[in-house]
Amino acid sequence: MPTEAIPPTVAREAVHWLLELGEASSASEAQHTQQQWQAWLAADPQHARAWQRIAEVDAQLRGLPTPVALQTLTAPGMGRRHAVRLAVLLSAGTGGLLAAQHSDLGSYAWQQLAADWSTTTGQRHEAVLADGTRVLLNTATAVDVRYTATERLIVLRAGEILVQSAPDHQPDAATGAPRPLRVRTAEGLVRAIGTRFTVHQQNGRTAVAVLQGAVELQPAHHPQRSLRLDAGEQSHFTAQEVGATQDLQQASAAWSEGMLVADDMPLAEFLAELSRYRSGVLRCAPDAAQLRVSGSYPLADTDRVLAALTRSLPVDIHTRTRWWVTVVRRG
Repeated sequence: MPTEAIPPTVAREAVHWLLELGEASSASEAQHTQQQWQAWLAADPQHARAWQRIAEVDAQLRGLPTPVALQTLTAPGMGRRHAVRLAVLLSAGTGGLLAAQHSDLGSYAWQQLAADWSTTTGQRHEAVLADGTRVLLNTATAVDVRYTATERLIVLRAGEILVQSAPDHQPDAATGAPRPLRVRTAEGLVRAIGTRFTVHQQNGRTAVAVLQGAVELQPAHHPQRSLRLDAGEQSHFTAQEVGATQDLQQASAAWSEGMLVADDMPLAEFLAELSRYRSGVLRCAPDAAQLRVSGSYPLADTDRVLAALTRSLPVDIHTRTRWWVTVVRRG
């Protein structure tokens, strides 16, 4: 029988506990972390199953029996290099730990290693391409650049980019026409028409917002179902179809200025967005999910953002570990 897939959320939690157990700097901290990990382990059978999978992969790496691997994993001060390596292997699917490719630590880790340009969590980076096109990479983003005699192609492996296109000074030698500048995602192509725009690779779809100029969206399986977006418009597409055109949300590119802008946004949605810029698990308690958030928040300091929420909303921050934070309704 095939091994039952472990939900991505549980898998990520297991990976974070793996790293947390190896981070203890003192005996008292190690004991406290162990107690919290044991409580998590006992809370759900899926937690124990995820941890068993970790032990199986660790046993393969070290040539140990699985019971011995389990004891080694829970020993204080486990080498961080080994813990990170194991976390990447697990999340990438070597041990079958995760069921969703685009929602885990490891698949991105491999993309990051293989990509021409990449950023880590919370980092931004601007790349200037051979033709002068500028590509700003948002948090946890990986891109490849493939310029040939006939095309200029940016491959968005993961994350989000802002593209400022430049004219082509090396047109196609055969036709004399400028080479098209396109962004390829898992769902299809975004063709630039002298423009400034953002492309976000999401789970199963691509979101595009046009700040200047225009772009054309082409879903991979049905390119004839293309859609032109002009400045001030945004949309999304899957491999099958293109969504409806919407007015541009001015906050959609605020990340390029290092800000997260919310306008009456549900707290759960706000925290999901903030979690993209913060390592670890950031959760919203169900009873606080519909509280509304407005304002501009600096992405460079997510702890400061969380502290600000406690002053503007009836919420408290519960920190289990440095990588495990839950926002709960006060009282």
